[in-house]
Amino acid sequence: MLVFNTQDIDIVVSVERIDPEYIKQTIAGEDGRYYLERSRKRGATYRKLYCRLPGWATDETRCVKVDILVPPSLNLPTISASERWFIRNIPTMPIFDLLVMKTQGWWDHHISNREDFRNKEDNDVSDIVALLKRAKFEKVSYVDEVDESRHSREFMSRARTLVNRFVSVHGRNRQWRAIGFDV
Repeated sequence: MLVFNTQDIDIVVSVERIDPEYIKQTIAGEDGRYYLERSRKRGATYRKLYCRLPGWATDETRCVKVDILVPPSLNLPTISASERWFIRNIPTMPIFDLLVMKTQGWWDHHISNREDFRNKEDNDVSDIVALLKRAKFEKVSYVDEVDESRHSREFMSRARTLVNRFVSVHGRNRQWRAIGFDV
């Protein structure tokens, strides 16, 4: 089994137009490993969801931020029930979709005027590199995704554009080629 570290957890909800704050409160209320903190952003009304990692009882810093994402925000595709993968009975989005989503997040942070967003770039890159390894391990292929016509042409075109942008900044041509991108 391959294990990859991540800087945060993204939960993509498959139901459109549901309140992310409700989902955060529900998760925190059901499982003691999760907790909410007020945002430090001035005037923000949302809370941040965190998950305590193993060993948190002896080290309170062992936690990871959990983001709740609802399509179609951030250009996320809606994932049908037949497209979900299950890992230990947990529904997950297809790895290809997740890789595109994370690469979009990297690009948004890379070009942002906000310093706090630009500071996330190193974490984004490490997440993308881990996802590339996982995608290769899972035999994910851009060519297969195009052939399945699961996504719109716009989504697949955006995926190519994002990969080219990533490669122009951080390289990793060989890893992207390994999953079928022509870079």
